[in-house]
Amino acid sequence: MVEQRELRVQQMRWESDGVISLRLSRIETSDPLPVWAPGAHIDVYVPDGTTRQYSLCGDPGDLSYYEIAVLREPESRGGSSYIHEQLRTGDRLMVTRPKQHFNLEDATHYSLIAGGIGITPIMTFGEHLAREGKSFSLTYGGRTADAMAYRARVGALGEAATFVAEDVDGRPDLAAIINSLPEGGLVYVCGPLPLLRAVEHAAEARFGPEQDVVRFELFSRAGIEIEETPVVDGETYELVLAKSGHTLRLKPDANILDVVSALGIEVENDCRDGICGSCTTRVLGGTIDHRDLVLTKREQAAMDQMLICCSRPTSSRLELDL
Repeated sequence: MVEQRELRVQQMRWESDGVISLRLSRIETSDPLPVWAPGAHIDVYVPDGTTRQYSLCGDPGDLSYYEIAVLREPESRGGSSYIHEQLRTGDRLMVTRPKQHFNLEDATHYSLIAGGIGITPIMTFGEHLAREGKSFSLTYGGRTADAMAYRARVGALGEAATFVAEDVDGRPDLAAIINSLPEGGLVYVCGPLPLLRAVEHAAEARFGPEQDVVRFELFSRAGIEIEETPVVDGETYELVLAKSGHTLRLKPDANILDVVSALGIEVENDCRDGICGSCTTRVLGGTIDHRDLVLTKREQAAMDQMLICCSRPTSSRLELDL
C-alpha cells in the first residue's frame, strides 16, 4: 500500500504570474515528515479522487514542512484549478511520502536546464550542488520574466545561474550547453516535453543516438509517442513470479500490474502510467519492451528491472522477483 499522510496548508504564496507555492505542515508537531533529497516529489490527492505529482522545493533540512509549487493550467484536469481556486490556508491535503526517481548521479559537471515550472526540482539540485562545492551551471528559461517563479532564489546561486526570458532573449542555446559539457558531465532537465526533446536531440547530435548524458523528469505522458517494439513470438508467454511461486501463461499485451494485483500480490503503484516509478520490479530473467519514462537508457538496457504498469516482455519467458 502507498504510505499517505494528511498535511495542513500553512502558507500559500504567489511566486510568479500563474504559479503559487504551498507550504504543507505537519498536523501533529511530534510527527516529523519523512526525509527527502533534491529531485524528490510527492503525490497530492485532490477531491476528484485522482492524484497529481509535484516536486518538493523547500529545505530538505527542515522536516516540519514540505513545499510545492503549482502552475495554473488553462486546461487543468482538476489539480491545479482546485488548488488555485478553492484551496485555502488551513485546509488539509492528503499526500504520499516523498518518491525519489530523479537523482543526482556522480558527475564531473552538472548542466541543469529548467523550463517554466520545471525550475522546482532543478533549483533544489543547484542549491545542493552549491552547498557541496560541485561544478554546475543552471539555465532557466521562461516565456517572460514575470512568469518565472523563484527568480530571487535562483539568482542567489550567482554566476552559475542564467535566466532566459523568451520574449526578450529568445530561447536557450541548448546546443551550446551540450557542446560545452565536459567529459563525465551530465545534463538534468525538467520542463515541457518540447524542451526535453530539444535537449535530447542536441545531446544526440553530439554523442550519437545512444547518448546517456541526459536525465529528465516528466509528470505527464501527454504528447509522448511510444515506438512499437516486436513482441514475443506466439500468442502467449510464460510469466514466473519467483517469490510467490506462480507461473502463468499470458498474452503479451496483458497488464502485469493488474495480473499480480488480482493474485493478491501487493505492489506499490500510483500513476499506472510509467511516470512515477512506484511499481519498479526486479527482473530475474527475460527481456523487456520498456515503455516507462523513469529508467535511463542504461538502466533499460540492463534488463534487470521494469515498471510493470506499462512495460511488457519481448521474450517467451519473463521471471520477476514477486
